[in-house]
Amino acid sequence: MAEEQVVIDDNTGALEIIKGTNQYLQTYDFNLAVARGRITGVTNVNIFGYQAAVGTNQYAVWENVAAYVPPATAQLMHVTGTGSDSASILVQGLDASYNPISETVILNGSTPVTTINQYFRIQGISVTAGSVTNPASTVTLTNIANTVTYAKINANVGKSQMAIYTVPAGNTFYLSRIDSVTSLNGNTAAFTNYRNQNTFSTGVVQYVAQAVFTQNYRIQRVVPLPIPAGTDIQFQLGTSTGTATVSIFVEGFLVPNNI
Repeated sequence: MAEEQVVIDDNTGALEIIKGTNQYLQTYDFNLAVARGRITGVTNVNIFGYQAAVGTNQYAVWENVAAYVPPATAQLMHVTGTGSDSASILVQGLDASYNPISETVILNGSTPVTTINQYFRIQGISVTAGSVTNPASTVTLTNIANTVTYAKINANVGKSQMAIYTVPAGNTFYLSRIDSVTSLNGNTAAFTNYRNQNTFSTGVVQYVAQAVFTQNYRIQRVVPLPIPAGTDIQFQLGTSTGTATVSIFVEGFLVPNNI
């Protein structure tokens, strides 16, 4: 049976299906095709952030209620569990040239395990599906001095929940959807502030979207927003007063610049 491949027509933008030597047009859901890996070179990116105690400072939504500052240089990292943890942890990040790198680290309880790769950016950490055990408590990824945290997995979650992403070299990230939910219940005296902070590789910082909302916030872009390689993206939330539990969900497409 001939292999079926979905491609984008350069002239019309239509999705074309190639099967064997035959090429024909067919109604095909682009998002499903990307998720299935049928659009050559294009991958979907899902970013999740959760924090149970966001305050009035606008920080990236991640496990710590603090500003997220990425590494200044590529460096080895420590991955640490607790007790007798021996779970397998997938570390995903970028090297000094913004190229994707990853590795699997086996926890050694509360003894820090040093990564093989040197990371300039951390995209996230997660418990591998094939891990023989779940971590008993929190897993942290820090610098070698154990003074700066770059990622964390909270107990029973299995994956870091950090609304932080850096666009890899040779690619453009097309931001298509943002959804955020807050525990603030619609009282106009208490609302949530949202902003999207882009820090380009040159050091220039732009806030490309700012908004206030109660309960939930949704942006469904008709035309995805292109963000160039080497850009650090932080999806930041803060409250007008008090604290709130918040979550944020982001979707987009990563497309190589040479296609």
